[in-house]
Amino acid sequence: MRAHTILKTLGLAALGLSFKVATGAEAAAIEEIEVVGTTPGAGLGLALKKIPFAVQSTRAADLESAQSLDLSDYMNQRLGTVNINSAQNNPLQADVQFRGFTASPLLGLPQGIAVYQNGVRINEPLGDAVNWDLLPESAVAGMDLISGANPLYGLNTLGGALAITMKNGFNFSGQQAEVYGGSFDRVVTSLESGGNNGRWGYYLNLNYFDEQGWRAVSDSDSLNLYGSLNWRNEEISTFNLNVQKGDSKLRGNGAVPVGLLAIQRDAIFTAPDITDNDMSMLALDGSHFVTPGLQLAGSAFWRENKTDSFNGDASEFELCEFSGGNAALFEEADAVEDQLDELLGIDLDEICTGADAGIDDFSSLEAFIGQQALQAGLEPEDFALEDVVGELSGSGVLSDEAINNISHRRQRSRGFDGKLTSLDDLFAHGNRLTIGFSYFRGTAAFDSVLELSRLDPVTRSTAGLGTGAFVDTAATSVDTRTETLGFYFTDTIDLTERLFLTVGGRYNDSDIRLRDRSGERPELDGDHHFSRFNPSVGLSYSLASGPNIYASWSESNRMPTPIELACNEGVFELAQQFALERGEDPEDIDFECRLPNAFLADPPLDDVVTRSVELGVRGDAAGINYQLGLFRASNRDDIIFQTTGRATGLFANVDRTRRQGLEASLRGSSGPLQWYASYSYIEATFQDDFAVLSPNHPNADASGSIAVQRGDRLPGIPQNLLKLGADYRFGKNFSIGVEALHNSAQVLRGDESNDLDRLDGFTLFNLRASYSYRDTLTIFARASNIFDKKYENFGLLGENPDEVLPDLADTRPLFLGAGAPRAAWLGLRVRF
Repeated sequence: MRAHTILKTLGLAALGLSFKVATGAEAAAIEEIEVVGTTPGAGLGLALKKIPFAVQSTRAADLESAQSLDLSDYMNQRLGTVNINSAQNNPLQADVQFRGFTASPLLGLPQGIAVYQNGVRINEPLGDAVNWDLLPESAVAGMDLISGANPLYGLNTLGGALAITMKNGFNFSGQQAEVYGGSFDRVVTSLESGGNNGRWGYYLNLNYFDEQGWRAVSDSDSLNLYGSLNWRNEEISTFNLNVQKGDSKLRGNGAVPVGLLAIQRDAIFTAPDITDNDMSMLALDGSHFVTPGLQLAGSAFWRENKTDSFNGDASEFELCEFSGGNAALFEEADAVEDQLDELLGIDLDEICTGADAGIDDFSSLEAFIGQQALQAGLEPEDFALEDVVGELSGSGVLSDEAINNISHRRQRSRGFDGKLTSLDDLFAHGNRLTIGFSYFRGTAAFDSVLELSRLDPVTRSTAGLGTGAFVDTAATSVDTRTETLGFYFTDTIDLTERLFLTVGGRYNDSDIRLRDRSGERPELDGDHHFSRFNPSVGLSYSLASGPNIYASWSESNRMPTPIELACNEGVFELAQQFALERGEDPEDIDFECRLPNAFLADPPLDDVVTRSVELGVRGDAAGINYQLGLFRASNRDDIIFQTTGRATGLFANVDRTRRQGLEASLRGSSGPLQWYASYSYIEATFQDDFAVLSPNHPNADASGSIAVQRGDRLPGIPQNLLKLGADYRFGKNFSIGVEALHNSAQVLRGDESNDLDRLDGFTLFNLRASYSYRDTLTIFARASNIFDKKYENFGLLGENPDEVLPDLADTRPLFLGAGAPRAAWLGLRVRF
């Protein structure tokens, strides 16, 4: 773990009651204890029985009992209709999917879930990504997974919103230390302290994660510091300040060719793949009852995240890709060719046209140059290719061994939210009316280069093997700015003592600006404007016998992110137009986009609009809590990423997609036994016919496209999810728990046409145990994948791996994300 500059950032942040505050007058009118926020930011919650959509709530005790690593791990274990995949194969970089919509740390992956921390939207501005490594689980007081296209949670709430409330001095009191370690050399430590004197409160949390990983070259670490200062004036006013600092260095070396995986499951294909985050966040929030029936609440925040990435990959260039006419792209090409021809008699044009047989890669060319040097009576080392590769890169001698994608991005966001809530009756009916506004501004400075590199034949790593030669046409330097102004309202009316009507809506007005800083690529410049009003309406009815029935219809939209606008399928025409204006040959323009390390031109994409309908019933019967629901989310102009190669591709609008299904959950207890069960059926399909790029697909046509038909399933989304778990307590202090998780088969990314075999489903079993002594000392243990199931939860089509692994028997262009093997950890928790 490198040195961390924790103390360089201090400041304020929002904590407190956030979504869970209720006044004394409110408590008298609400029969249920559990309340859920219906808008982001500070303010009042609403009784669950009045909410017309599904909600899954989790509290700190649940997180502690589950012994999960982070929030993504917990949601995968416990929450219905949630699954994760191992695209990066790092435990802190999971793609989380809810109802087929995604919240992921991977830049460029289309996102569909809004994530809030104490009312602050933490989706990063460049690509709406969510960094789970910057969300310390030990500092979380609770979270609500709110289903549906809820417009009140702002942009990107297509499948749902995750509202996270952090601990403060009024919901955590005392001191606690926890440490555990075990498999993969994993060590996790957290220290926390909090308390209050009735008016002032404080909370501090330090969380540290370090492991070597279960795969080669996969060591990672993460450090998070979170602090809060709180003030309460009885039940009239609240004020919260918060500061957070996160610093992580994660290695996630991605999917592995299926043939290599069959030989060695902990192997990697190419390395390294490093993501280095350095995040600071300051925020404050407060609320005040102007009158007993009128509350004013507001929040403001500032956040900065600086990310460095280094990705070593197999080269996508051919030996002679830039020979001949294209060699003029590099100023020094002619001079180098003349030198080799004069001293050694080497004609690069003849090599590239096949006159010199057997010279088809970097190493064979180097050997040929050395042989020619000896024959000319010169020293071969004087012509070592690494000494002149910077010049040779432009004259037909590009390395076909490896490349390094190196990028830096600095993302800053700030904003505020204000709302007024009235609790006064309307026409003698109970009524809760909230009106509010919000402002968000996000900027990003993005710089990237592509370096030619050697590849270690044993480790397949490029670390320390960069040549210092860069491909100029792959470099990017761009600034982006996103601004959104929102106005919203929601009104819940008690039509009767059991029937509740909720209506709401939000108007968003957004501007996105992109500017090239290099002065060389005007096609990157663009200005885009999106505006829309999204309505919602719902009913909730509580039967006399107990069940609560709910139904809702809502709309939400997601504007294209800056990275999607700068990298989409309209790029070819615009890039060719600028090439003509520069006097260049339009046929030489590459219209691919390398993610996350390059942008191209930015003709506009349409914003995604989701219309969501759901119907359900929930309640308690004989001590069993139950929820059963049906949902349908229809996307218009959905945005998908279509690949044009190993790490390149383009974003495109798809006319319509649909995610619909059923979700059911049961939870109960009987004496010393506590248990839960959930089942989800998700039918995620394309709803129109179109052609999509997938050149590595065996059925691709001459243009590299495959035909998608209406009804084809969306890749990466299991149709069936089943989760079972139970805890049994022996006496007061000792308990044992077991959980089972089943994911059904899923379609491979790149097989949108559904022509190929699907990725197999899998079932996993986990165990846990804990022993407590006098409520101050707890020893706990966890074992995951106890039957050592060999499974994969991610798959995609990539380029044939035979250039990197020529001796591999199975060289299908199929790459899989392997799940972790059996593992176990032992820990200790002390509270005082």
